[in-house]
Amino acid sequence: MKLLRLLPVLIILAGIAVQCSQDPKSRIKELEKKIGSENFTLDEKGMQMADELVQAYISYAESHKESPEAPDYLYSAADLSLNIGKSKESLDMYNRIIYQYPDYKKAPECLFLVGYIYENYFEQYGKAKEIYESFLKKYPNHDFADDAAISIKNMGKSPEELIRSFEEQNNQQQDTLHL
Repeated sequence: MKLLRLLPVLIILAGIAVQCSQDPKSRIKELEKKIGSENFTLDEKGMQMADELVQAYISYAESHKESPEAPDYLYSAADLSLNIGKSKESLDMYNRIIYQYPDYKKAPECLFLVGYIYENYFEQYGKAKEIYESFLKKYPNHDFADDAAISIKNMGKSPEELIRSFEEQNNQQQDTLHL
């Protein structure tokens, strides 16, 4: 009788043991496949799965710091975190990449995204401007350089102000063409 009451606990413990013994990369690939499937939704179960994947990425990166995949996994964790509404965690990971892996191929994007998060999620425009200016100074020819400059120019404007500004700019261009 005691064994029957312990059976559910033993099954759960066995499942945990199997998960823990699973190769971290295999677990990451399995979770990526589930999250990338057509029928994936960000309901409660989906959020748990996304959180689990973020933790798997971070865990792998922390235990394999010298691995060439470590910054890729941190980048994926940051990106997924941002997409599930965890901007603070995302910001921390992008900063971690910038400081721990300054030569990483996506370090420029990380710096840009730090500015983007400060601007769009925290509305800390002074900090965002400082980051964008740092980005422009460090990476003046990067694909995101124009985006950083436009962000600085339009920072803090409401959608209505942006539309008005674009309309005025368009009207000025039209007037110039007719001269």
